[in-house]
Amino acid sequence: MKNSIKTVVAIAVVGAVAAGTVSWCWKNRDTVETRRAVRKEVAKELRATPSEGVLAYLEQLAGDKRFHAWFEHDEEGKESPYRFWSLRMGMLTRVPYDYIAQLTEDQFIRFAGNGGDKAPDGPRLKELLAFSQKLIPHCSPTAAASLHERRLDGMFLAGDYDGAIAALESGTITKRSPLWCKGTAAKLRAHKAMDANDYKEAVKQLLVFGEFMLSDEQKDFEDCDPTTGILYSREWVVARNYMRCSNMSDKLGDAAKAAEYKALAKKYFATALEKAKDDKKSLDALKEEVKPVGL
Repeated sequence: MKNSIKTVVAIAVVGAVAAGTVSWCWKNRDTVETRRAVRKEVAKELRATPSEGVLAYLEQLAGDKRFHAWFEHDEEGKESPYRFWSLRMGMLTRVPYDYIAQLTEDQFIRFAGNGGDKAPDGPRLKELLAFSQKLIPHCSPTAAASLHERRLDGMFLAGDYDGAIAALESGTITKRSPLWCKGTAAKLRAHKAMDANDYKEAVKQLLVFGEFMLSDEQKDFEDCDPTTGILYSREWVVARNYMRCSNMSDKLGDAAKAAEYKALAKKYFATALEKAKDDKKSLDALKEEVKPVGL
């Protein structure tokens, strides 16, 4: 009789444990929906994080190895053998390195300023640059390429022209052509020269950049500033480039060159105005910029 009671109790306990385990596994199951929910929650928390806490938050995400056991794949692309164990241990709050890279890109935009009254946050950008450099080796080639390009923007905004030029010449900006890298390096050298008041070198480099912008490779160029929503046409960029050359030539005492570059700026500004006619936000900004050339 006693043995029968023990058996029944044991069966009941095992059944309860099994039911609890099944219930727990169901609540903590891994699906597209649960992963999406985790990512949404992480993104929400990061958006609410004060600027000085962003780096610590990202480092916490990247440093907890348990987060990645759930998402890692073996060399053949198959799911990790740790998946089942991770499920039982409830390690479903982690996100993949590629997603952390995406979050890092978003923070680069957050600290980029708006091109006007809000200046770039240099210290925060430098923190992201250092963090992203450590993160890249853990990312997929696609995510790494995207993050390399965002780092390039960050270096420019943080004033690290030498670092940006080195990146352009390193071959890591794989999403861009060699001609693009060469033209952009010239643009950065021009900014560096302008900061040093070396106007002659700045004009020289801006003309190299202008040649690139007018090449066939850039014929369909459009660039939307993510911080303002303004869409820049190729002609707008070229016109702005020539205006800088005009102003610096004037400072160098070369009135003839200053007039020549200003006339070219006016020509390309006129085309830019036509292209922007159906985009009120961009058109309003452009109208303010073209006033010095009489348009």
